[in-house]
Amino acid sequence: MTVTEGAAPPPVPPVPPVPSGASAASDPGPPAAPPANPAPAGAGSPASDGTPATAGGGIDRLNPFDGLFLRAEHLGRIQDYARELALAVGEAGGSGVAEGYEVSVRDGTLRVGGGLAIAPDGRPLRSQRLITLPLGGLTPGPNAFWWVEAVPATWPYGEAPVQGSYCDDPCSGAGTTRSPYSAEGVRIRLTEAAEPGLDNLPADHRRNWLASRLFAAERTEHSTWPYGPGSTDLPTTWTPPTVTGKAKGVRLAVLTRAPGAAAAWQVDTWTARRERGAPPPYRYWQSRAGMRPWDVFMAQILQFQCQLAESTAAPAPAGADLQPLLEQLARLGRQTFLQSHTKEQLGRELGLLIEGIDAGQLFGPGAADASEPETLERLGITELPPAGYLPLAPDSGGGDTASLSPSPWRPAAAPGRIETFLGPRVDVRYCSCSLADVARAVEEAQHRDRIPLDRPAAVDILVPTDAEGRTVTNWVAFVRRQQRFCYSPGEAGATHSTD
Repeated sequence: MTVTEGAAPPPVPPVPPVPSGASAASDPGPPAAPPANPAPAGAGSPASDGTPATAGGGIDRLNPFDGLFLRAEHLGRIQDYARELALAVGEAGGSGVAEGYEVSVRDGTLRVGGGLAIAPDGRPLRSQRLITLPLGGLTPGPNAFWWVEAVPATWPYGEAPVQGSYCDDPCSGAGTTRSPYSAEGVRIRLTEAAEPGLDNLPADHRRNWLASRLFAAERTEHSTWPYGPGSTDLPTTWTPPTVTGKAKGVRLAVLTRAPGAAAAWQVDTWTARRERGAPPPYRYWQSRAGMRPWDVFMAQILQFQCQLAESTAAPAPAGADLQPLLEQLARLGRQTFLQSHTKEQLGRELGLLIEGIDAGQLFGPGAADASEPETLERLGITELPPAGYLPLAPDSGGGDTASLSPSPWRPAAAPGRIETFLGPRVDVRYCSCSLADVARAVEEAQHRDRIPLDRPAAVDILVPTDAEGRTVTNWVAFVRRQQRFCYSPGEAGATHSTD
């Protein structure tokens, strides 16, 4: 028999005594039955079987046997075993949102639709109804924003009589009913955070700036190499991730004050939300090696697309026409008007003037400034994801493809509106390709840097075309151009490749 190292040797069964006057060979007697539940050789516990080679995992099940008096404690152990087993499988599969959980604000109330998500500790977070949360008492601090999070919540419900509880009935005189059920659901929580410098920005630039800062912090979450400060040297440690405490909740959105309206709010879903993608080891080692996980890449694209759609759908802000207000002030200030009205009448007139200002009745619509072309920076977007999609004619809402007549590989007349939309610092190159090639090019940009609009950057504009070189969509894709310098030993100079 082979004994595993670290395990206790098997116990030797005792030899039954031979009765007096009988021989063991002629009358062995009845065989000795093993005990129904032999005690372990070591001092067993949930942490170990008593030897240094074992460790408990917190997944403990009931070991039933005939004669066991079944109690609530044992039924609870059965439930705990199933629960811990499911949590371990959920944790190994990865966290994130699986479906639903749409976040919006209406009439000063945060609204979160039903959905399903998996928390980092493996717990499923499922909601089957709309959750509302009033925002009236929410006051931001300096540079503040809020994470909208779904966290687990448990509460008892129902009522059932307690049978045979001698302490409660009848001795104590206490109530003889309890809640027999426990619901497991979610609670929506707002967690305040701050990003230094947020309050110093123009109101319409805060959303994109905050998203860029949070995406940058996420890139160096597990390791500063190769993008963080002091990361020029190759790491000397590549040990597996340690076991740490797992977050209980899942982030669904970022909530901030809306520009120009003290009582309004702005929701940015994809700055916070991450879809359930790869298991934790895959995401961890991608981040450690300077790569961008798939769910983070998609979140950056979707964050830009949502902000672009909302910005282009909203009418361009126009300067207010103050002429009606100036006329009223001039009327009240005339000498003849002041002499013909009493103090009470003047007070009523000033009150009406203030009411008109508060209601916006004394501000006429101003003419939009058509001298400056529409650009992403004017829409409050100063940084782009590594890839994304743009309307073909952003200044006309898309749909105008007459100015683009591409040949198979190079547009004969490049649509200057795209270059204007991106800004003067972006080096634009046009490429015509099939729809499938667009998808492939976007996928290849997953690990590239984001595209700043306030510094030089090289971008390829991908125009989907058919076999005859005609455009087939009212949109184009953009990808940050690959930058690669290649040379062979002995060559005088390097070659620059952007393919």
